[in-house]
Amino acid sequence: MTDEPSAEPATVEGAVVDKTQTASPVVRPSAIVLRADQDEFDHKQLSTLALLSPGLADAPRGHLAMFFHYCVRTGLDPFARQIYMIGRKNWRAADDPDEPKYIWTIQTGIDGFRTVAHRAAAKAGESISYEDTVYYDSEGNAHEVWLSKANPTAVKVTVLRGSSRFPFVARWDEFAPTYYDPKEGGYVVAKMWRQMPAHMVRKCAEAGSLRMAAPQDLSGLFVDEEMMRADAEAVVREAEDVTRRLRAAAGLEASDSSGDGGKNEPADTLAAENQDAAKPAKPKRKRPAKKADPAEEQDGSAVDSGAAPAPAPAKRKPRKAAASRTAS
Repeated sequence: MTDEPSAEPATVEGAVVDKTQTASPVVRPSAIVLRADQDEFDHKQLSTLALLSPGLADAPRGHLAMFFHYCVRTGLDPFARQIYMIGRKNWRAADDPDEPKYIWTIQTGIDGFRTVAHRAAAKAGESISYEDTVYYDSEGNAHEVWLSKANPTAVKVTVLRGSSRFPFVARWDEFAPTYYDPKEGGYVVAKMWRQMPAHMVRKCAEAGSLRMAAPQDLSGLFVDEEMMRADAEAVVREAEDVTRRLRAAAGLEASDSSGDGGKNEPADTLAAENQDAAKPAKPKRKRPAKKADPAEEQDGSAVDSGAAPAPAPAKRKPRKAAASRTAS
């Protein structure tokens, strides 16, 4: 009968035992790991998330609770950037005080979508598979592989889950982000979409198909490529807002942005000035001196230039007479 080796390491009296080598390593939980007993982010977790996404520090508590729920439901790690929440400026808030200042969206990468979908299918005893991707050109012709340097007009991805098919078609003009390039003097497509047009549109199509295959786990989630168009529009609106404020500070906004409405105020002031100027114009219409000229023309003295200075000597004579009286 052979003696089984003891699980405990042998110790020698007087010897120093290296516990780091003999004892099994104990993995201590991180200070920011999500625990099963918590129902919202604590202070340390929020501070760490604010470092990863600076705008998250201004998120309302209700949106943070919803983000925590998505993290628990999907099993994705927010501290590894597998899932995150992004706030975009709400342009309706400028006109409506009841609108929120930011619109918060929970996003993940396409790998996160695949992980959640495969996990949901495995829990149901099913599997996720794909049909061949189909690319379409501008004339509607289907291609198994996209070799053209131009962008595809649409991409179709079909996800299979169990015995069900979930096809989704993503069109280029619905997802491709554009922004204004001052060097080009117009709107251009984002750099990544110019370099990999087929790959970027395919991600959008795959995300939509996976969301259809696992709606219980992926509803309300979006991949980055789906929201790039919204980001580009936000940049354009931000640039337009800055331009408008600069023009308003320079005094150019009243005449350019409001069109005819901006010109109403100067027109009103000009009309008021014209009305004020028209009031003293009434005595000018009488002009009695000019009416007396036709009578003088009948006597033959109309051509004479001395007709105007005639009353002047009449005014000076009494002054001289008054002066002579005072001298005497």
